[in-house]
Amino acid sequence: MIQVKDNSDVTKYQENPIVQELLDRDLSDLANENFIIFPPQLQSSDDLDGENYIFHQHNRHIRTGNIVGVMKRGAEEARIHSRFYDSENETDDFFIKYLLHQVLSMNVVRTKINIDPADSYYDLLAFLFPMYLNSALEKGVYKEYVKRQYNDANVKGPINIARHIKTNTPFMGRIAYDTREFSFDNRLTQLIRHTIEKLNAEYSYDFASDSLTKDNMKSIIHETPSYSRIERFEVLSENVANPVRHGYYEEYYLLQKLCIQILNEEKIGFGHEDDEIHGIIIDVAWLWEEYLNTLLSERFIHPENKNSRYGISLFSDIQRTVYPDFYSKDKQVVLDAKYKMLDNSEKGINRGDRYQIISYLHVLAAERAGLAYPSKWKSDYVHAGKLDGFGGSLFKLPLMIPQNVESYDEFVTVIQESEMSFTSSLIEIF
Repeated sequence: MIQVKDNSDVTKYQENPIVQELLDRDLSDLANENFIIFPPQLQSSDDLDGENYIFHQHNRHIRTGNIVGVMKRGAEEARIHSRFYDSENETDDFFIKYLLHQVLSMNVVRTKINIDPADSYYDLLAFLFPMYLNSALEKGVYKEYVKRQYNDANVKGPINIARHIKTNTPFMGRIAYDTREFSFDNRLTQLIRHTIEKLNAEYSYDFASDSLTKDNMKSIIHETPSYSRIERFEVLSENVANPVRHGYYEEYYLLQKLCIQILNEEKIGFGHEDDEIHGIIIDVAWLWEEYLNTLLSERFIHPENKNSRYGISLFSDIQRTVYPDFYSKDKQVVLDAKYKMLDNSEKGINRGDRYQIISYLHVLAAERAGLAYPSKWKSDYVHAGKLDGFGGSLFKLPLMIPQNVESYDEFVTVIQESEMSFTSSLIEIF
């Protein structure tokens, strides 16, 4: 097994079969194969746009990007942690765990002691299940035609002669027949039900402010009255052989893949090859932006590119909408979330980011535009320059991530102090 960090040089692992197989393969390909990608849909994230890679080669060097996760191929395994992961002190990646807690508004605690504590991969699946479930059930509980067998006097379908003779000899007034019914209780909802039962047996979900997930779980349980724990393998096999194909139910297809991985644990993937690569990958840049939204939602507008909400018009005579990460018209501030290493330059902002926030500042007639990024060492507001012409100023605002902590509880305590410092700096800008 190899363990690396995001945004780092991994050239020394270039002979690893997983690195070789995934090198320069864009994520749109992997989304159609045996990978769980978070966020569930590529269009939800600007970074998962088909031009991002898990491993990317440039000038004979191989680097990781803004991706963390676990990839497996047979006995081979590659784990990408965040660059804030402390392998000496942390049992799992505290930074990623905390961001998931905040963004998904819940805590997930392992309760079954026979699960290996080091297997953070399986824990990630449990973390992501509620979001995939809620996304799918936005379209209602899945319904499809299913075959049913009956043996009564109210014949509603073709008579099953062989079963009738076997079951109803001597004849007692009942007829054995088959029907095809449009039902909520089908192989996919049964798969989801088995997943819910398994997770409830192995994890304790503490939903901080999420009644939706609890309601959706109750809906699945209510619509699957034929559930039987002993039929798990049969239900799992049916779903592996019959993935959801209709484009309208893409969210259910993604949920189906996740449920299969959870129920199969290490035996994951739709393929039949023993050496197929599968795993879970998380876009930390998207996660970082959504985490910042939990801190800034009361003071900033957070545009939604996917839903085309709260964007700003770039031109007055041509339709072209752009979506800054955060902005406040009242306070005349624009803030862009960047999961980049910006500690090494005191004031520097690279050209692309600089031009981007300047354009936002100009169109919104704002006074300040800046970058919000995670830092290992810094927590102070950094003035990055005053603009000539129409004026305005640029800045960088780090949020310090705890280092050298001995427990997750200590990490939470320290990062909450960092959050207070971060938001206080913003208030001073206002």
